[in-house]
Amino acid sequence: MVTRITILAFILFFLASCRHVSLKQDIAEPVRVKVDSLFPLALSLPVHTNGTLVATEELKLSFKTGGIVSAIFVREGDKVKKGDPLASLDLVEIKANAEQAEIAYEKALRDYLRAENLFKEGALSLEKKQNAETAMNIAKNTLEIARFNLQHSRIKAPDNGFIMKQFVKENELVSSGYPVFLFGSSGKFWKVEAGLSDRHFIKINPGDSAIVLFDAYPGVKFSGRVDQLGEMSNPYTGTYKAELTLEDSGYRLASGFIASIEIFPSVRDTYTMVPVESLVEADEQHGYIYAVSAEGNARKIRVEIVTLTGSLAAVRGIPSGVKEIVSEGMAYLRDGIGVQIVR
Repeated sequence: MVTRITILAFILFFLASCRHVSLKQDIAEPVRVKVDSLFPLALSLPVHTNGTLVATEELKLSFKTGGIVSAIFVREGDKVKKGDPLASLDLVEIKANAEQAEIAYEKALRDYLRAENLFKEGALSLEKKQNAETAMNIAKNTLEIARFNLQHSRIKAPDNGFIMKQFVKENELVSSGYPVFLFGSSGKFWKVEAGLSDRHFIKINPGDSAIVLFDAYPGVKFSGRVDQLGEMSNPYTGTYKAELTLEDSGYRLASGFIASIEIFPSVRDTYTMVPVESLVEADEQHGYIYAVSAEGNARKIRVEIVTLTGSLAAVRGIPSGVKEIVSEGMAYLRDGIGVQIVR
């Protein structure tokens, strides 16, 4: 009986030992993987930002002289052409001043011509002739000022555009230089103003192309280009101002539209490209790849995912000595495990 128990215990010990050896062999067996070579690629990644549509130029239009507003010919939102009348003052007093200046100039001119003839005949001194000439020049300048004031007692559209804001109404008394209209000059172009962070600002240059989208026209892409860049940040937002020129494509646009913008920098950055399927534990910004060390072990590396381009991902953070990464078999790997590369 004792002998049978001893034999049974020996058999169980032998089987357990064999199972342990088998497990050790399974664990020690390297994981078969395939690898792909890394390669650099120069990419121009679009810069995303938001902005506001504005007229190419915004002007505050006013009268040169003060007076009573006699007529307003337009309303807010009206489109106008260059030279169209917009508003006028009551011209009774202004015309009277111009006529008075003209009469004074005609008298001064006659006095000067008479003085010049008398001087030639020797009947008048040089000083009196010069005084007559001075009086004539003063009267001439006064007339020019009066005519200029009369001309600018009417407001005309300085360019093709639209009335953005009206500040006064008919029969109101306005002073010289007080704004009557906020005028938006559009012509063939509109302008989009946007803010850029410092890391985006250094990538963008005037002339870079852009695509602009408006909520008012879903799916319609407006082409534009960077026109100007501010060299000083906004003290409140910390962003740098960018102005984009947007060509009017025939759609009805209005100042104040909110724009979603993609700017394509002409400056390209070089990134390391890896197959998308080689990334594991990836989120929107980071993931992991596996490389094979010189000793034949898996090396887990954390990388920054910059963008996806088709079946490839542009990444940062791969050490300079790594030339190949695992492209198949990543699911069976962990950091430090032995691998066998299948070519």
